[in-house]
Amino acid sequence: MALETYRAKRDFSRTAEPAGADRRGSGDAFVVQKHAARRLHYDFRLEIGDVLASWAVAKGPSLVPGEKRLAVHVEDHPLDYADFEGTIAKGSYGAGEVIVWDRGRWQPEGDPAAGLRKGRLDFSLEGAKLKGRWHLVRMGRKGGEKRENWLLIKGKDDAARGSDDPDILAEAPGSVISGRTIEEVAEGRKAAPRQKAAPTGRDAFPGFVPPALATLKAKPPAGEAWVHEIKFDGYRIEAQVRGGRAKLLTRSGQDWSDRFGATIPQALAGLGAKTAILDGEIVVEGPSGASDFAALQADLSAGRTDRFRYYVFDFLYEEGADLRKLPLHVRKARLAGLVAGAPDVVRLSEDFAEDGEVMLDHACRLSLEGLVSKRRDGAYPSGRSGAWIKSKCSDRQEFVIAGFVPSSDRSSSASIATAGWCRSGGSEPGSRAPWHGSSPRGCRR
Repeated sequence: MALETYRAKRDFSRTAEPAGADRRGSGDAFVVQKHAARRLHYDFRLEIGDVLASWAVAKGPSLVPGEKRLAVHVEDHPLDYADFEGTIAKGSYGAGEVIVWDRGRWQPEGDPAAGLRKGRLDFSLEGAKLKGRWHLVRMGRKGGEKRENWLLIKGKDDAARGSDDPDILAEAPGSVISGRTIEEVAEGRKAAPRQKAAPTGRDAFPGFVPPALATLKAKPPAGEAWVHEIKFDGYRIEAQVRGGRAKLLTRSGQDWSDRFGATIPQALAGLGAKTAILDGEIVVEGPSGASDFAALQADLSAGRTDRFRYYVFDFLYEEGADLRKLPLHVRKARLAGLVAGAPDVVRLSEDFAEDGEVMLDHACRLSLEGLVSKRRDGAYPSGRSGAWIKSKCSDRQEFVIAGFVPSSDRSSSASIATAGWCRSGGSEPGSRAPWHGSSPRGCRR
């Protein structure tokens, strides 16, 4: 595989597309670029060897298993094309607008080069929008047909959707890098093409940003204006990436980078953003997958760092652009693009548009903390406001309990041995938990 055909089709004095620098990639990158050329299509690209093997998918990927989408095999593209977003000038090959619609990692089943030759690729994707098992199958050529037609097909798994479910293309039309749509790129086509969206001018690095705080409510808000995320039981951490290094700051601005070890900062520094501020929470997960605050505290006390995971849920600043005034769904789309393919210690906190009370019920059944509900179009609100609402699975109550033991004094049949109070997650007031001698776990004398 080589780039001669790719370069022969382009005049790089007229187009901002990369000519293709000699570089090695991660070996497992994939990207889907939405391309409004003569006809709108989606360019599906898989890193194989030192290039991006590419297919033009006319109708775009479908999440419905078995639904076949025509994918025309086109020339290989350079690895740095995966970051290209902007406008290809009129009169150039492929003229039109391009956005990075999705990207992440892919995992082939078997040797991908051999699969290309044989005409079948079976693989899994882990992107911001496309996940699970997929298949690319080459069709037989008809007489005189010059182009090489394949079919892109979604496999059956948990990431699949039914034919009556929303179409992912309509549900998430924007770029995972900038949040812009094809139409928004077209409106600015006179401007110089750019790989990352930023407002006019550059915003100064804000330093420590006071975190947004959620207001406690008995139940989550209802309506389409809200999205819901899992509430974690960990340490709220603001990550700041500058100059190839990452710092981990507590909600009061203290630098706790050393306390959490080197793995998470190294992963954040390697995400590809030279300057960024992320909001999230560091947790330790128990056997069930739920965050376990007691285990987190125990690991911090013991100096153990191998179980920490950083769940990121907001994107505040990137490369000279202050993102806090952008709508939440735009910030989350850019965040998903940034962390797609990141090491496992850095994970995206997914949001859900389903009914809040149903989501809370599911969270409680899984023994999770609860939900944090956020306005889908809201800006980032430092401090406590009604824009973020938290609803918990159980309330804690304080109550007094006492125990008794037989007295050694013959003049009295019994005596109070100990007394104290406990915190309880139970919902029944007045619940009793008698104990003898030393206090049970969670209780104090």
